[in-house]
Amino acid sequence: MSGLGAEIGELALPSLALITLGATAAEASWVRAAMLAPFLLVTLWFGVIVDRRARRPLMIGADLVRGAVLVLVCLLALGGWLTIPLLIAATAVLGTMTVLYQLADFAFLPQIVPERHLIGANAKITATQSAIQIAGSGVGGALVQVLTAPIAVVMNALGYLLSGLLISRVRLPEPRPGAAELRPGAVEPWPGAVELRPGAVELRPGAPVRRSAIAEAKTGLSLLLRHPILRALAAEAALWNFGNEIFMLALAVHVLGDAAAGPMILGLIVTCGGVGAFVGSVSSARLTARYGYGRSLLVSLVLGNTAPLLGVLGAALVPAGAFPFLSAAFLISGIGIGVANSQSTSIRQIAVTEEVRGRVNAGYRLASWGALSIGALVGGVLTTILGPVAAALAGTAVMALASLPVALSPARHVRTIEEVAPRSPLLTGRPS
Repeated sequence: MSGLGAEIGELALPSLALITLGATAAEASWVRAAMLAPFLLVTLWFGVIVDRRARRPLMIGADLVRGAVLVLVCLLALGGWLTIPLLIAATAVLGTMTVLYQLADFAFLPQIVPERHLIGANAKITATQSAIQIAGSGVGGALVQVLTAPIAVVMNALGYLLSGLLISRVRLPEPRPGAAELRPGAVEPWPGAVELRPGAVELRPGAPVRRSAIAEAKTGLSLLLRHPILRALAAEAALWNFGNEIFMLALAVHVLGDAAAGPMILGLIVTCGGVGAFVGSVSSARLTARYGYGRSLLVSLVLGNTAPLLGVLGAALVPAGAFPFLSAAFLISGIGIGVANSQSTSIRQIAVTEEVRGRVNAGYRLASWGALSIGALVGGVLTTILGPVAAALAGTAVMALASLPVALSPARHVRTIEEVAPRSPLLTGRPS
């Protein structure tokens, strides 16, 4: 429900800015950047909170706040009181709560699913999200076209509110995560992963050690940067997200403005990406088992990251065929992304232990999703100066280059994701 609402919102919010409020490309980019800036500003701190608190209440609270904010946005729009600055403020709150929800969600899943089943579980979740994207993009475009953007925003709000209600019905014992215990003889997950100066803390058998939030956030970021495969995945995601934000803003401005094709056409193009992602996600576990993690990951990334550039080139050279070219590009890209996403998510959950999972994922989100806000602002500048077609070419070129960090990393040699699990337990003494 949360994903369905968000997919509707992906079309409803930019349509609300561009059509209802008459925003320029630069103003639309500020609305988008406000949604994404929290990934740069609060991700590391929320990662600490997720590792210190029970995850389920955080997810419920984030959903309820997002739903309430969107209901308020709809009321302001229907009353004629909504302005670009108010929409920017509202999207900033939405983005902040989305950061909290996603970090808690990522750390919550491994508490439910055993490690050996994570690839299958993430593949099923990715497939579900892809199916939702198919429905949400099409429904979102139709809702905006027929019922106007403010009504579509209400549907987004209902998705979040229903999501919070459903998660509140999950009955899973979730003791509050305690401070990590440092015991004599504790070992690191890989050499140099955690460095503590002698005498920095007093180590007593069984005595919990609570460090500052800044120190804990730095530990998560350090673990991410020291792990060669996680570092490569973060770099790939950051480059792809940066380029994709430029591409999607330019595409929205071109389809909704210059080409005057309307929200429904944009929704149909994006829906093709959801169809491809569904096909890729349901094939992910099978491809991994047959060809190995590294090989299938790299091939799927190259496929998914390069297709948008080819689609934009085709649309630019043959404007009359822009719709089929872009639709095919989204479909092929979705297949590659569908395969890669479940693999990437699984390896990031397995590569570190539960005690630091929230903080390491926060570092990953800081790099990958933080690039979105920068891409949104750069996209607004490029679209204004160069025009939407040239900006789309620039964005998709960056997306095509995103596969390089993974291609140059040890990830391409990995057969199973268990190979990257910590060789020794971190602090707890449990077998990895």
